[in-house]
Amino acid sequence: MKRQFDSKQVGHFCNNPIQLISSYLCICRRFVLVLSVLVSVATLSGAERTSLKLFTIGNSFSDNPLVYLPALAKAGGKTLVIGRASLGGCSLGRHAGYLAKAEANDPAGRVYKDSGKPSVKTLPEALAADRWDIVTIQQASTESYKPETYHPAADQIIAAIRKYAPQAEIVIQETWAYREDHPFFHTNDGFTQQKMYKGLRTAYHQLAAETGFRIIPTGDAIELARKTQHWTYVPDQNFDLKNPPAGQVPNEPTSLNAGWIWATNKAGLLKFTHDSKHLSTAGKYLAASVWYQTLFNTDAVPASFLPPGLSAGDAADLRTHANAAVKAERREARTSASSSTSKMVSAPAARATGVAAKRSAIDSATFWKRTVLKPNLNRLAGIL
Repeated sequence: MKRQFDSKQVGHFCNNPIQLISSYLCICRRFVLVLSVLVSVATLSGAERTSLKLFTIGNSFSDNPLVYLPALAKAGGKTLVIGRASLGGCSLGRHAGYLAKAEANDPAGRVYKDSGKPSVKTLPEALAADRWDIVTIQQASTESYKPETYHPAADQIIAAIRKYAPQAEIVIQETWAYREDHPFFHTNDGFTQQKMYKGLRTAYHQLAAETGFRIIPTGDAIELARKTQHWTYVPDQNFDLKNPPAGQVPNEPTSLNAGWIWATNKAGLLKFTHDSKHLSTAGKYLAASVWYQTLFNTDAVPASFLPPGLSAGDAADLRTHANAAVKAERREARTSASSSTSKMVSAPAARATGVAAKRSAIDSATFWKRTVLKPNLNRLAGIL
C-alpha cells in the first residue's frame, strides 16, 4: 500500500527544502551502502583471480608489499600488471592536492612517474592509462592513526577513481605500526606502538565502514607475527651502534622492519641510519603474502618462491600469519556487511547520521551520486 501524506506534511517539506533533501539523501545513502555491501560480499565469495591489473595510490608503504608480489604471482601462475601513483611519505591530503592541480591544468599536478619509464603523469592520466581491476588507497603512516586526517581527501580521491577508472574496485590497505624503537614511542607522551596500531586499525576500518570497501590487512598480519616469540624484535646487545664497523649491521633476524642499515645519502656517501618504519625482507614477504591472498581472492600463497636470505621455515611461518589475518578480515567484513545491511534496511530514513550528514545537503548529494551510486549500480549489475 502506498504511503499517503496529508497537506500539513507536504507543506512542511515544501517549506523546509533542506530537510526534504536530507531525507532523500538518507534514503539514497542507505540504498547505496546496501549496494556497496552487496558488492563487497560478492567479491569476498567470488572466484579466485587468475589475472589482475593493480594500481596503487600511496607511498613507500604501498611499495613495500609490491617488492615480492610479482614473484608470488608468477609462482602462483597468475598474470599481474602493476601501475603506481607513489610518492615518498605522501598522504591522502597531498595526493588530493596534486589531483586538484591536475584537474585545474596546473603543471604542478604532474608528479607521478611510471616504474622504469621517464614519463611523468597526473593522477587522472595514470588512472585512465589502463583498465585497472583494483585501485588501492591508504593514508601516510604518520597520519594513519588519526581518523580526522582522512577526509575530505579520501572522498576526493575516491571520486577521481570513480571518474577515471569507473570499472575498478577500490580496496584499502591497512598499513602497519612502526618498530618499538622508533623515536615516536620515546617522547614521554604515552604514545606507544600498540596505540599507533589500534589507532590506525580503527581509522582504516572506519573508512571501510563508510565506503563498503574491502581491506588488505597488512597491519594486522604484522601485528599477529610480532606477538609471537619468533618475530619479536630483540636488539643486538653486542653491536656498538655509536661506532658501527663499516658495512656491518646489527644481528636482528626477528625484526619485521628494516632497522639499522647502511644507506647512500644525497651526497652519494654511505651512512649508518635507522629505519624502523619500512619492512625487512621478512616483513615485505609477509605483506606480499597478505596482498596476494586478498587481491587474488585465494586461501593459499605459493611456497615455491623464497626471497633471498629467507629460510623455507621462516617463509612458511609468515604465510600462516598472512593467512590468519586475511581470514579474520574476511570474517569481520562479512559480519559487518550483514549487520550494516540489516540496519540500513530497517532504520528510519529520517535519521541522517554519519559522514554524509555532516556535509551540506547539496555536497552530500553530489558526493554520493558521483562516487558511489552510479558506479556501484554498474558493478552490481556486472556481478549479478
